[in-house]
Amino acid sequence: MKITSTEVKNSFGKYLRLCHSEPVYITKNGKTIAQLLSYTGKQNLVEEPSGAYNLRRNLMTYKEFTEMNEDAKERYEFIDGEVYMLSAPSVYHQRMVSRLHIALDRYLQGKSCDAFVSPFDVTLLRKGDANRTNVVQPDLLVICDWEKDVNENERYMGIPRLVIEVLSPGNTVKEMITKLDLYRDSGIEEYWIVDTKRLQVVVYQFENYEITGTKIFKENESCRSFIYKEFEFEL
Repeated sequence: MKITSTEVKNSFGKYLRLCHSEPVYITKNGKTIAQLLSYTGKQNLVEEPSGAYNLRRNLMTYKEFTEMNEDAKERYEFIDGEVYMLSAPSVYHQRMVSRLHIALDRYLQGKSCDAFVSPFDVTLLRKGDANRTNVVQPDLLVICDWEKDVNENERYMGIPRLVIEVLSPGNTVKEMITKLDLYRDSGIEEYWIVDTKRLQVVVYQFENYEITGTKIFKENESCRSFIYKEFEFEL
């Protein structure tokens, strides 16, 4: 089967299923440029979120990712050259995100910062290096004076002050290891990992690309931020 790159963008899930039963070749301007493969122990370019994130896969350039992602209906993240497709969140995940968003929004009233929720593309450079560009969609983020960091396409291109990820069954390793390393390396000041199963929140503080503080909060405790001293969230 041959399909255009536009068809892949619009119906990725459909062709991801079809590639298990027949070869799927991707064309652009009439030329075959790639093949979508099912997982057989070999490396894939894009995998479902439930895949093993500790496996190295074929890499994609930032330019290739932006072209693929431009009109895509699915949500993707691009970390160190690898592409991750994001699954639909569970009701428990969304309930936690909603509660945190409301609490943060109330706290930030009258301040120069705002809380935003996914889907929201955030472009991050490892230690400011444009050759190490990544694109992620944190569940929640706090950005300050964001108007000055919006480009001509109305996309935010700055560095969030705080990011929050709520764990899902298929993304635990990515959020706890891959993203922890990326956020530490990107100038973000604080990162929360919220585990709805264990009712636990781990809070990291970063400075000069290093972890300078860690807090763990468990059930029936009030979570506290490093950078927003007055902000509390009852778990």
